[in-house]
Amino acid sequence: MKICIWCSKSEEHAFFTKKAHSFPDSLGGKSICDNVCDSCNHYFGSPTIHGPSVEVVFKEILNLSKYLLLTYAKQKGLKRFKSEYFKFNLNGGSIRLKPRYSLRPLFQKRLGRQFKRGMFKVFLEEREIQRGDAMDPRFDFIREFARYDLSDYPIYYLKPKLPAIFYSAPDTIKPTIRFTKHSDTIDEKYRVFDYTIMAHTFVIPTSKMHSLVADNYRNYLVDSDNPFGSHLIEIKNVSDVDFTFSYMDSTAN
Repeated sequence: MKICIWCSKSEEHAFFTKKAHSFPDSLGGKSICDNVCDSCNHYFGSPTIHGPSVEVVFKEILNLSKYLLLTYAKQKGLKRFKSEYFKFNLNGGSIRLKPRYSLRPLFQKRLGRQFKRGMFKVFLEEREIQRGDAMDPRFDFIREFARYDLSDYPIYYLKPKLPAIFYSAPDTIKPTIRFTKHSDTIDEKYRVFDYTIMAHTFVIPTSKMHSLVADNYRNYLVDSDNPFGSHLIEIKNVSDVDFTFSYMDSTAN
């Protein structure tokens, strides 16, 4: 019997007729989580009184990076990048909110919160698809934040150490995350999971004790001289992530 990983309702009390993509279909996502009810699936794609939906913010922001990566790779048949919320200068590599949104107080912060909720959503649904243990009580804080917009939990952006972009073309076209023996070890030891999407590495806590988690994992990155960097930036606004890869410009620093 199917049980929704978000609201815990079973088939006796909820419908499971819609395809629930872990990554938004509009971002290229193909993985389907069977244990997401229609109501919760609809929720993530619906706007709220505070602004755009979780999925719209998630795909709007990452589609920009996807567009740039495919442009660098000279992908054929690439459609012109369009965004509801952002104005993008391809030549200058700049991105900013469109005027009608930039004038709204705290709008960028709200986008940052919705983006974080989207990251947690993808993690938990992929966890269910690949490991089948998303109902583990240790993930209850993710349910509270991602599905019910309660409290607040951090997600970190790993600032690149080198002026280079490491990415996989297939994973850019059809994004995915992978749970491996290495990720299991990191999870068990530091209670974090890091995954790369559109050439950006994000670190999310898998424990409610996020303050201790961040410090311990940061020390691990420094001590191991991680080749990809050790500078963790807590995402509070969407501008905290370098979605346009401006670090590739050697004159930027």
